[in-house]
Amino acid sequence: MMISTKGRYALTTLIDIAQNYDGETPVSIKEISDRQGLSVKYLEQIIALMVKGGFLKSIRGAHGGYLFTRPIDQIRVGEILDAAEGTLAPVDCLKGGTVCSKSASCPTFPLYKEIDNAIYEVVNRYTLADLVNETSGESGSKKA
Repeated sequence: MMISTKGRYALTTLIDIAQNYDGETPVSIKEISDRQGLSVKYLEQIIALMVKGGFLKSIRGAHGGYLFTRPIDQIRVGEILDAAEGTLAPVDCLKGGTVCSKSASCPTFPLYKEIDNAIYEVVNRYTLADLVNETSGESGSKKA
């Protein structure tokens, strides 16, 4: 499994918004672009996925930007990566929540399923708040 730049930038973007969000004032895409050194056009694609995933909402206007739809301690890293990547499944037969018709007789299926479960166990152990706290130097890592 490899997390693409889209997945990495989705996490970075949400961390940036969380670090610069006062709970009321929307964070503009231009501000994020300036801080992260990413093009506005690419950020628009990432943020569209995050809006579709239900993490952010858009506020229009001169002082518009993006706000979280729920507290960051309720947003799991696995949810963010799924929204950005589509899935973290290590093989096609596990994508989309459906199981391959050959899974019952496939000698490698249990291995792939265990890898998939392990990936989600790790990424869902962390919330966006955990990552924000890690970046700000607060302790409380959830590493096993």
